Amino acid sequence: MRWAAAIIAGLLSSAAAAEETASRQTVVFYNARLALRDGRPEDVLKLWLLRNSLLQRGERPREDPEFRSVVWAALGSLGLCQDGFEDDERAGAGLWPLGLHNTIVHGLSKGPPPSMPAPWDVFQVGRQQRFISLQDVLSAEELRSVTFFRTDCLQPTVTALRFGWTPFIELEDRQDAGWLLRNLLARSRATLVREKVRNLSVVEARIFDLDLMLAGEEARKARQNARSLAQQARVAGVSAAGAAELRSRLETFPEDSPQAAFLRRSLTWTPQEWLALNRERRLFLFARAQPLSKDPAALQKLMLEIIDELIRRKDGKELEAWIGFVGASDSAELRGALTSGERGKSLLELDENTGFRERAVIALHRGVGFLEAGELQESLRAFAYALQQAEASREAAVTQGLARRWLSYVLSRYETNDEVVATLKALVPRQEYNQVIEDLVWRAALRADDRSFERITQTARRGGSFDASIERLRPLSQGKPGEMATRLRDALREEPSSVLRFVRRLLENIEAEDADVRRANVPTLKHLLEVLRPLSAESKTAKSQSRTAGELMDQTQSILDGLSHLDDSVSGNARALSPTRSTFAGSIRLAPADPLPWPFRPPEPEAPSVFTPIVLEPVEWRDAKGALVFGWRLSE
Repeated sequence: MRWAAAIIAGLLSSAAAAEETASRQTVVFYNARLALRDGRPEDVLKLWLLRNSLLQRGERPREDPEFRSVVWAALGSLGLCQDGFEDDERAGAGLWPLGLHNTIVHGLSKGPPPSMPAPWDVFQVGRQQRFISLQDVLSAEELRSVTFFRTDCLQPTVTALRFGWTPFIELEDRQDAGWLLRNLLARSRATLVREKVRNLSVVEARIFDLDLMLAGEEARKARQNARSLAQQARVAGVSAAGAAELRSRLETFPEDSPQAAFLRRSLTWTPQEWLALNRERRLFLFARAQPLSKDPAALQKLMLEIIDELIRRKDGKELEAWIGFVGASDSAELRGALTSGERGKSLLELDENTGFRERAVIALHRGVGFLEAGELQESLRAFAYALQQAEASREAAVTQGLARRWLSYVLSRYETNDEVVATLKALVPRQEYNQVIEDLVWRAALRADDRSFERITQTARRGGSFDASIERLRPLSQGKPGEMATRLRDALREEPSSVLRFVRRLLENIEAEDADVRRANVPTLKHLLEVLRPLSAESKTAKSQSRTAGELMDQTQSILDGLSHLDDSVSGNARALSPTRSTFAGSIRLAPADPLPWPFRPPEPEAPSVFTPIVLEPVEWRDAKGALVFGWRLSE
């Protein structure tokens, strides 16, 4: 309070001219608004008491109506009684019903006011003390030491009598308190000056919540009556379905009820009005308003605008709930609106600290979009990024598997160059890297692309069975299938199971290639027959291995037979046969057909507490004529 002490010393030290007097009162008023904005409501009350001292000296204030609005807001923030303090309806902002609302809410959470010792008790320690009100004039020393505390308050009862409401109010009873709070909020509709107060949606939403709370008891009675009526209906011969319908009607708001009208009206609010509510209240309110929309296009526009604002605020946790509201799980168009363009790019920039966990899913959808547009490089980056972020997703296993498969699909259409390798090294998680590049290694080997083979294998993580596969494939990448067959034949005695697994994988990769690549690997297939024949014929071989070798020989021969029936035309290559066919004639590599994950679900929020204060924040702006407006912003 050092700044206040400086003002007190300066203002009380000497008399001044009339113009200067007015400016001193104005300085006090400005400081009061600043104090409230900075979260120092007690300083507001001290400055009002300073205003009293200046007034006693003949310094008349010019901003009293606006100052009263600041004091009402400060008293409500502290939960202090407003007994005897004039309201701010005349030339002020009309905040007094909200200030009293906040005082009552504060009392409900804090309980009865504490008892205070008598003022004269301090005489024993050589001090003097007195109770004061906001109408009193204090000395400079008293202003520096003044404190404030809650007391019993008549203002709620006086207000009830003033407006013809029932004065028999028990604020300890939540239902009585709820009715009084609702009446005060309804009264504020008439007192608040629209040109000075923004975000009136906060008041409307709170009235709706209070209606729901107050209807709780009546709803329970209605359910009891509904069960009774349903029982009577069944006794009278009405079917069970008819009785259930009767009960449902009694438990829901009618289409023409004030509550239903308010819900429809709330869908016309701006995103700023929605975001003036706290998170729990706006989610709860929107979940009930959304089904009543009669304009799907306007509803979608509102949801996307709120999503954009939440992205700007980096509120990832609530953002996921609003994406769930959009209901894009069954609409490719809506998913595209969320994941493509700048909006999708902005979603990828939200890290886990914001609460947004589904960057991998967004990247997966963007990758498919890029692929459909023919942007292979962008799709490669998107799928690699999806694989990198998949573990954070709520559907990690599905997202990770699909990202890896889509990435392999895109890589099959690329020549392995330094840019592709650099992209993979930068984005693909280390533990996933070998699995991703494995398709590239097989692809290079089957094309006898020694340069690409060596470029990609140099980046592989060493250790495990992948090393053995690389060594066995290296001769094939150099165009030496006979040398590869020799190595396989030599390894049969020591590692027959390993060789058989390698041959199965080799055949699967050959089947996945188009006709040109399969035809180029005819020598490889013939060498494999020679490698497998002794194993299938030897009597000393384990029966399971002999049977596996025989199956692989049949599969190899079927691929060779199928090649003789494939034409060389483009359409013939496109009609490559499925590997599930008995001829094993091969197939082109198809894009994954699995549906993309969409883990965003509409939230089911619980009703928020109605016994919370409404934040009254002083803000200033210029009106259309350029005049300064001492305004207010409502929020929760």
